[in-house]
Amino acid sequence: MNISRLLFGPTIVPAGGGSTGTGPTHPERRLERSWDAFSQNLSTIRLASKRERGCGKYMARPSPSRSGATNMSTEANYGTNLAFADFTIDRADERLLGPSGPVKLGNKAYRVLLMLAEHDGRLLTKDALFSSVWDGTIVSESALTSVIKELRHALGDDPKSPRYIESVYGRGYRLLPPVDPVEAVAQRRPRTAPRAFSDKMASGLGAPPLLYLGAFDDLAVRDSAPHLAAVVREEILFALSRFRDIRLVSDQMATALPAKGYGERDYQLSLRLVHDGSSLRAFTRLCRLATRAIIWADNIQLSDGQLGPNVDRLVRRIAAAALPRMQDDLLGNLPAQPHDVYDLYFLTRLKMRGQTSYAAAREIAATWETMIEEHPNFALAYPPLARLYDTDYCYSGLGSTGEAERRRAYELAHRAFALDPTESHFHTMKGWSHLWAGEWLLARQHLDQALQLNPYNERRLVEVATALMYLDDLDGAANLLQRCLDLTPFVTEAPYEEQGFLYLLSGDYERAVEQLSLVRRDHPDDLARTQPTVMSELYALLAAVGVQLPDLPERAEHWRRSVAARWCAPDPLTDERLKQWVLFHNPLKSAARRSWLVDLLERAMAAGREAERNPGRERNKRFERLSVTVGML
Repeated sequence: MNISRLLFGPTIVPAGGGSTGTGPTHPERRLERSWDAFSQNLSTIRLASKRERGCGKYMARPSPSRSGATNMSTEANYGTNLAFADFTIDRADERLLGPSGPVKLGNKAYRVLLMLAEHDGRLLTKDALFSSVWDGTIVSESALTSVIKELRHALGDDPKSPRYIESVYGRGYRLLPPVDPVEAVAQRRPRTAPRAFSDKMASGLGAPPLLYLGAFDDLAVRDSAPHLAAVVREEILFALSRFRDIRLVSDQMATALPAKGYGERDYQLSLRLVHDGSSLRAFTRLCRLATRAIIWADNIQLSDGQLGPNVDRLVRRIAAAALPRMQDDLLGNLPAQPHDVYDLYFLTRLKMRGQTSYAAAREIAATWETMIEEHPNFALAYPPLARLYDTDYCYSGLGSTGEAERRRAYELAHRAFALDPTESHFHTMKGWSHLWAGEWLLARQHLDQALQLNPYNERRLVEVATALMYLDDLDGAANLLQRCLDLTPFVTEAPYEEQGFLYLLSGDYERAVEQLSLVRRDHPDDLARTQPTVMSELYALLAAVGVQLPDLPERAEHWRRSVAARWCAPDPLTDERLKQWVLFHNPLKSAARRSWLVDLLERAMAAGREAERNPGRERNKRFERLSVTVGML
């Protein structure tokens, strides 16, 4: 049990959906920050003292105005804002305005951006920035590097192919887009409604789903366990606060609930503690507030003497099961026409679940692109679009994507991460973007951070585990898949494909075949799970090569036909092209692993060619095997 969370409270997402940080503050970290602040203040006092005594090497140049302007920042110019691309620098309020409103920037980042804009494409040296923004204070160059990194995150800029800030090695920086003066009054005019969806949505952006946690019912156990309900509730609040795409409301914040009745995206999680012999049992329910319909319920026994582990198991079970049921219920009760951007988001997610054709997947991608164009700060739209581009439109159009789509997905990952660097999903997304690009170290850093930010999300665990397999960390992947199985409440939701792939990479071909035979899904979000995926069939085929199954030629021929039926690339499906495609969608870090994969694939393709050359022979073999089986029965 984390006592510091009981002392300082969990991180609760406000009812407005705003960010409150990455989690609770540990007391030692608070002390460290207090000491750091004290040390910085002490250094500043010492520096000022030396200046006052006239120490020449600490003498600062004349300080600029507080906005950091160098060329045009006179008092008269505060009535003129500076616009570049989709952004506007509001000098009077000292803030940056983006396509959807204010963009969060620190003071130093704002001042650096203002100086870059005022130089309008001309090189701004590092010395000039240190002299103006830091008022001549002696700081390390990493301070400026950190500020530039913050700016690039805020603008959604990629340092490898910058659109906004160019770095001139060893000298300084320049702003790439042209800068135009704009009258400040014009910035205060209201923005028009979104172009493509204005006729469908009258309510604007809308609000994410709301989950209300009132006081838990502990009347039956209050005498024997007076504080248990409060402890369990705090732990659940802490776990659910890691899911940044919901509004989490506690009973202390009940005023945040709508006064005109509950909305269609409002839910309540309740828990009741009762005695069960010598133990306790917790009954949990998730209901839709508007109808009081129960959409999920569960119970778990809390054994005496093992309260801590039992509470942790209860928290993980609720976090892993309740929120997916909440999303399923949302998708099953959507309006026919979207009323706001969240409605459109959920409707498009629902279409992604059921799409089976390449044309439908491309249409869905176009919807995501339009949503991002008109609502660039709506971060939830970025991950599904990147997934489409990274996976041949969820493997509905094999060979249809290439380096251009991967670059677009890479850009989407970085833009989403810039919108909320504390969201675990965006760290996973960014980790995969680095993985596809062969940037192994960066991939691992973001994957590890995703786990730290949210260890309760079953889908994130699977995504990180799969990435670790490509990074050749099989032990780490196995550990995460086991954690996923501990969280998954139903056997039908087990990660069969990922577990089978792990067995394949481990050389346990028989268990890989067995595990992969259980896969029944077209897409990670497909609830029907009616068919195996093209990748699970590939892995099963490679495992069959390792086991030397007698039906290997048939499996190879069948998989080749399945790929050919969905092949959408302009070039023909040759053996060499098929090997390239398999490697493109399996970013193995190890060269030895890639050679091993190609070797298994070549042996499978050779078996498939044998089946094509001798179809009658294969039919006879199947008849012989069937006869033997019947005889054994």
